[in-house]
Amino acid sequence: MRFSYLLPRHIRTQKAQRNVVSDKIKYLSLLFLFFISCSREVQLERDEYRLHSLAFKGNKQISTEELEYLIPPTQKPNRRPFNLPITPYVGLYNLGKAFYDTNKIARRRDKWKAKLDSLPITNEFNADIEKKRVRYQRKVNIYKDRIETKENWWMKNVGEPPAKITEAAIKHTSETIQKYIYNKGYFDNVVTYQIDSTSNKRGIKLTYSVDEKNAYYIDTINYDIKDPRVDSIIRVTMLSAMIKNGERVDMNNITLEKGRIELLLKDEGYYNFIAKNYISTEIDTTDYIKRNYRVNLKMLVRNPIARNQHEQFHFESVNFISADPSNDLNVKGDTTQITYNGINYTFIGKRFPTRLLDKKILIRPDQLFRVSVVNETNRQLYGLDQFAFANIKFTQLPDNRLRTDIIAPTNPKYTASYNFDVNNINGILGGGANVSLRARNLLSALETTELGLRANLEGQPGLDTTVQRSRELGANLAFNFPKIIFFNKVANLLSLKSPRTQVALSYNNSAQQLYRRQVFRLTGNYSWLRSKYETIQISPFDVNLINTPYKSFAFDSILTYEAQRGNNLKVLFDPQFVSSINATYIFNNQVQGKNIKARYLRIFIESGGTTLNFFRDKNKIKFIDQLFPIDTNQRAYFRFLKVNVDFRKYLPINSRDSWAYRINAGVAHPYGDNQALPFEKNFFIGGPNSLRAWRPRSLGPGSAQGVTVGNRFFQQPGDILLEGSIEYRKYMFRFIGNWNAGLFIDAGNVWKWYQINSKYNEANFDWTRFYKEFAVGTGAGIRLDLDYFVARFDWGVKVIDPSRDEGDRFVLNKTRLGRNNDYYPVFHFAIGYPF
Repeated sequence: MRFSYLLPRHIRTQKAQRNVVSDKIKYLSLLFLFFISCSREVQLERDEYRLHSLAFKGNKQISTEELEYLIPPTQKPNRRPFNLPITPYVGLYNLGKAFYDTNKIARRRDKWKAKLDSLPITNEFNADIEKKRVRYQRKVNIYKDRIETKENWWMKNVGEPPAKITEAAIKHTSETIQKYIYNKGYFDNVVTYQIDSTSNKRGIKLTYSVDEKNAYYIDTINYDIKDPRVDSIIRVTMLSAMIKNGERVDMNNITLEKGRIELLLKDEGYYNFIAKNYISTEIDTTDYIKRNYRVNLKMLVRNPIARNQHEQFHFESVNFISADPSNDLNVKGDTTQITYNGINYTFIGKRFPTRLLDKKILIRPDQLFRVSVVNETNRQLYGLDQFAFANIKFTQLPDNRLRTDIIAPTNPKYTASYNFDVNNINGILGGGANVSLRARNLLSALETTELGLRANLEGQPGLDTTVQRSRELGANLAFNFPKIIFFNKVANLLSLKSPRTQVALSYNNSAQQLYRRQVFRLTGNYSWLRSKYETIQISPFDVNLINTPYKSFAFDSILTYEAQRGNNLKVLFDPQFVSSINATYIFNNQVQGKNIKARYLRIFIESGGTTLNFFRDKNKIKFIDQLFPIDTNQRAYFRFLKVNVDFRKYLPINSRDSWAYRINAGVAHPYGDNQALPFEKNFFIGGPNSLRAWRPRSLGPGSAQGVTVGNRFFQQPGDILLEGSIEYRKYMFRFIGNWNAGLFIDAGNVWKWYQINSKYNEANFDWTRFYKEFAVGTGAGIRLDLDYFVARFDWGVKVIDPSRDEGDRFVLNKTRLGRNNDYYPVFHFAIGYPF
């Protein structure tokens, strides 16, 4: 007997409808995947091929990566993510092509062209009009290009056209490769190409075969210089020549040597000397085989036609012209003309102190023309942030004289900026706002004055499971001077080292149910460039007055209890006065956006409470207590010494991939009677820029268990820091920006200087056990590099947890997904690289 169970009709209908919708979604998903993965049939012209893959073979001395740079973008195969047999970018290109509308683009071009044509043309410079002119012209050019190339924004930036190539283009690229290798000193090299059909008949496989043969080396170098005076100048600097005996012939180095000579002579008054007009190279390959492929190189420096020497030039007059652009073209600003120290100043509108400008302008009448002086003057003026740019023009006069005009349009006197952000923390919607106002030259000292206001509202966890709102209000006022103030002799020595003096005052007020906290801060900083890569910063005073006018009873009780256990979080909320002096040295030879071998070194030294050593009572400063009286317990004062060294090294593997290393070590010794550091002066470890397998500031100290105050705090301060990281950075693909992968290992910990009763022989630093208390984490991440910023997503897992018993600290095998597990992967989102 057969039994059949029949659903009610309306239930069957609903299920059938859901199945139909589900099937449609699946079919649409598959259709979309097929669309982006497969390109439509490509229309090929005569003698045109669909390029499937490209390879090099035979090259031994010149790297494949180096040769790949010689291939034009239009002759490269379409990208295949993770080497899969699909070309999704072609599908995206076709998607954009479906929406391409020539008429729509032409209308937009005409709209911006009309705006451009409507701008007035005047004899006087107007910054706002010129900015609009540049912007409108850029828009017109964009739409012109889209019409000429028949590609819209999506096609250009998201997708890529099907890779097509002709044999004529292949032959031309083959010749380019051959010429490049020739210029590298392989004069007899041979480059051929081979075109093969792919097995699936989806295109051709193109292979360039490279036979470099023997390299040619420089045997002797002879400089044939017709002008005796020029000859003596060049001979003195031969040690810095870009070509040397015994090196492989490299045309790029020869070009660099020509450029070096041109720059050298332009720095000795030879204003009209141009390398391509006066310098030629001869390579003598006579009997090169007998001499084991060694050749003679001759650098010929000729004289001008019909002359027996090159002419040196001197500056005749120097004119500085500063224009204050006005929005009203009918109103002409007041013009002031002043001559100071041989320079003729003309100020149209805003006037600047000539005494201070004189230190930034290095060009003087009757001075020998030197291009280094011109470049330095340009750099000094631009660095003042008072001028939009500095354009230095020369007019050649009789008797080898140069009239110099320095045109410097001014920046607006006042500029304002603001930004807003929205956040959702702990289920409470919040956000913040920043407003900043910058004023230039208010004090007639070429200074900038900055006023900033900040308001923030966000959710914060309470002592239990509740969540409450926290508000923060802040303000800061800063004065930035382009010199070292108060020390005139030092200021004169450092006037060309981009000196800066900043005096800043700030106030911050934060409030929530648990407490209200106020921080007043006064700082003074000097900074200057010691060299191109070196910066020195000195802060003669950094004064903080901190007060907590309100703490709830429950909150204060917990802080007191934790203080008895050795956690100095209570100090953060006690009234306190923190003063220090510090100095920082930074070496950084990284180049933004370039993957090169580089180093970064930061050395920071700080002495806190130094002035207390000159008072009889070293635990307080009476006039501070009298000036800022408090009604609660005694104000805390601190004395400490702190040193921090942060070293980083970057080693490129190729043009896109690299290794990055970091060692960060620090020691802070609190020698005051309270044996404590101000909370902000402690070292912390863990977080997106530290050990990424731990949450921010949650690791340590030593092998002690971490302390959590209720549900609010999870920060473990230390006096001694040791941490290191190694990271492998790998380029993956480009979509909107460059997507990179990162694999990393982090290790380190923090320790306390003194013993803590509740953590005896756990939290303090001990030479006999500290190496056993290193935490180790590893993980991987994805980075989206948009050039102007990097969005980073990292996941870290714990490998060694020093808070566990010795012998049971390896925890990698305990990694589990899910937040209920103590060793789940920790996720971090951050902006920028960790180091």
